[in-house]
Amino acid sequence: MKTRLCLIALALAAAFGAHAQDNGAPPPDGQAMHGQRRPPDPQERAQKLARHLDLNAQQQVQVAGILQAQQQKMQSLRGSARGQDRRDQARAIMEDGDRQIQSVLSDSQRQRYLAMKERMIEKRQEKQGTAEPSKPMPDTGH
Repeated sequence: MKTRLCLIALALAAAFGAHAQDNGAPPPDGQAMHGQRRPPDPQERAQKLARHLDLNAQQQVQVAGILQAQQQKMQSLRGSARGQDRRDQARAIMEDGDRQIQSVLSDSQRQRYLAMKERMIEKRQEKQGTAEPSKPMPDTGH
């Protein structure tokens, strides 16, 4: 009986171990991502902004072009810079693209865009565990 239970436990451990080692299918382009996300598709991002901000056709074309150029700059940066320099340049590229997008938007669209960005930042901080508490903890007198 003990031998049978040991064999069952061993089989289960082997099965769970094999399942834990399965990393799923490789990325579609065949490149390993080494724990990094796939960069967002500029067209998908432009469509999302068009839906959320009610962009007209001209604005959609302009935003899609800005996002495409931004992605190309980021890709060339990935192949050249390293470390803090890379982060600084990436931040500059993102800020420049953000300014360009805001220049295309009306005042009401810009306000919605900024609110969207703020929500994204909050979500990212929550996910990373770096969010500031919304309310201070009550003093318990200790």
